[in-house]
Amino acid sequence: MLRSAVFAAVIAAMPAISSAQQPCTTDARQVVNELYRHILERSADASSQGWADKLKGGTTVRELANALVDSPEHMQRFYNPNDGAGANERAVVNLYRHLLGRQPDAGGLRSYTAMAQTTGLDAVAHSILASDEYTRTFGDWGVPGSGGLVYCGTSGVANTEMRFANLDTNHDNVIARREWRGSPTAFRINDWNNDGVLSGDEVRAGATPPADSVAARDYSMPTSDRFSYLDVNGNGFVDRNEWDGSLDRFYRLDRNSDGRITRAEMGSGSNPASFTSMDINGDGHIALGEWPYSHRSFDQQDVNGDGVITPREFNVTALPARTER
Repeated sequence: MLRSAVFAAVIAAMPAISSAQQPCTTDARQVVNELYRHILERSADASSQGWADKLKGGTTVRELANALVDSPEHMQRFYNPNDGAGANERAVVNLYRHLLGRQPDAGGLRSYTAMAQTTGLDAVAHSILASDEYTRTFGDWGVPGSGGLVYCGTSGVANTEMRFANLDTNHDNVIARREWRGSPTAFRINDWNNDGVLSGDEVRAGATPPADSVAARDYSMPTSDRFSYLDVNGNGFVDRNEWDGSLDRFYRLDRNSDGRITRAEMGSGSNPASFTSMDINGDGHIALGEWPYSHRSFDQQDVNGDGVITPREFNVTALPARTER
């Protein structure tokens, strides 16, 4: 019970922490290609270079996603007035897929369909883009549908020796509150000395949080069984509020879309002792949300502290012994 109480607040904030550690790219062309593929469901053409130029000029990824879902092309492709009463509902479903990467829940579908009927689909898109879920998962610079890609602009390559390097937009090795794209709770957890910025050991790859900090609790857990660690309430499932990876990866693992992850879905029933078996989305990296062991053992394999494990870093001989709950 003590463990449940201690970790409830921490785990609720972890999706923002995890997504904040995703690798970033300075390739605006790659970002535009991913947005076209996911939002417009087609390859980008030559005219899309204008969007890449806007990204280089300071337009955020969120603003670009907004422009694409507001475009006449998106309306023509994903809104069919011949569907009659169901036209708005089907369009809302598509907006959920294109912006949040999931199917809508019943309540969200009802409320947004009603909004579409009264104020238009553009209002629905703007509301989704401004939602806590979108902000928590992607912020201003995350790329929907890309499996965790983040755009870090053209001002320089992120410091791979620094945690949250992609958030350091002015490259001063300090993460100010205005640069943070996660939740306020996540920021406070990582601000070990409570000085209002993340600096020093707080952003140094491999640094261990002070023993009396909330963040340190994760490092005191056994390294063997990540599923049991995440299943805080002990009900045999990892629920949304217990998940410490990105929502995108939660939905990938939740194969039957019932809103929770079983041990079998997470792959914890056997030892997945290979890089490819853990690289669920096949992007060539293992993110924390794909890692079946503890956060501490993930950090031990993530040698450069950039938030992902590469094939070069992956050490199968150092995997923890598996235990069943």
